[in-house]
Amino acid sequence: MIDIHCHILPGIDDGSKSFNESLEIIKKAQKEGITDIILTPHYIVGTKYDANNAEKKDLLAELKSQVNEQKIPINLYLGNEIFIDPRLPEMMGAFDAKKAGKTRKGEVLSLNEQKYVLIELPVQNEDFSAPDTLFELIRNGWVPVIAHPERYAYIQHNIQYAEELIRIGCVLQGDYLALVGKYGKREEKTLKKLLKKDMIFCLASDIHHERDDYRLSIIKNKIEKVIHNQKRIEDMLVKNPKKILLGR
Repeated sequence: MIDIHCHILPGIDDGSKSFNESLEIIKKAQKEGITDIILTPHYIVGTKYDANNAEKKDLLAELKSQVNEQKIPINLYLGNEIFIDPRLPEMMGAFDAKKAGKTRKGEVLSLNEQKYVLIELPVQNEDFSAPDTLFELIRNGWVPVIAHPERYAYIQHNIQYAEELIRIGCVLQGDYLALVGKYGKREEKTLKKLLKKDMIFCLASDIHHERDDYRLSIIKNKIEKVIHNQKRIEDMLVKNPKKILLGR
């Protein structure tokens, strides 16, 4: 599996608090068969979660060094989970394929500095400016990856909102631990509905802490009971996350 959403860059958001905690999480990931992880600390304009790229990349370099020292066979990359904000199109500018993967100035990062950008929406109250912001990002060459749509109350009540996001050019990333009830029954039910409708582009862990478990073997059994299609499962856990990682 390739995990494109987690919070294990240490000491920078509400996730891992130390390098030791991050290393323990990474060891768990490797044992579960995860080969690549994109670390996606929160970025929320005007809050304490607004570390710039230089700070994030310094932390990633140190974490990579410790992973190599301990000979953990797992690849680490960087991105952000960015809370929707009407200033994002201006902050991110236009995607330039020729500069993809190179150091980007500014404060926010796409996933592995490629064209996919992980976007978080408000959980309870719909942001009525969000579609315009997302559409402007798409016009600028980005592909918004909507994080954990099953957790948004307005999608739980109206699945057509998610359909509209896909129609304008977004893709949806489900938090697979919702399938074992981590977030609640409504979230579990909504993710199953999105899976049945073939609306989920990829699944990710959204792991925050050492106490969390990946539970991949249990998750795969849960998914198989919902969609009965091994190719689609492979697409959501490996092939589509790889497209995101490489910007395909």
